[in-house]
Amino acid sequence: MLPKKRKKLKELLNEEYPHVPLRDGSAHMFRYSELQKACDVLGNELCGKLLLPIILEMRAELKEMVAEVEDPIAIKLICRILNISEPESPPLRLYPIHLRVLRREIGTLLMYAISFRRALGEEP
Repeated sequence: MLPKKRKKLKELLNEEYPHVPLRDGSAHMFRYSELQKACDVLGNELCGKLLLPIILEMRAELKEMVAEVEDPIAIKLICRILNISEPESPPLRLYPIHLRVLRREIGTLLMYAISFRRALGEEP
């Protein structure tokens, strides 16, 4: 289930129970330690700009499992955690080996969305 509204990382760090509401009325909870880790990695300025959860778009039309991230601040965080270079322009493509590390390091900050763009005849 996707979020009804995303919140800034800095805002979530000030909540007693950091969460965002989901479209089905439930809540997606974040681990405080993962929020703090993201803020430490990004620095104070970007900490106030990152919207959470980070949406990983799983591309159904590709032959292998690939997730894409469009948000430039989320890309910066992910690249720093994975110790990889940032792409020249979005999206950042992530493969299963990357997703494994991200789930371990910042798993509650992520949310997955399955995309059927090309499968439905739309252009990417």
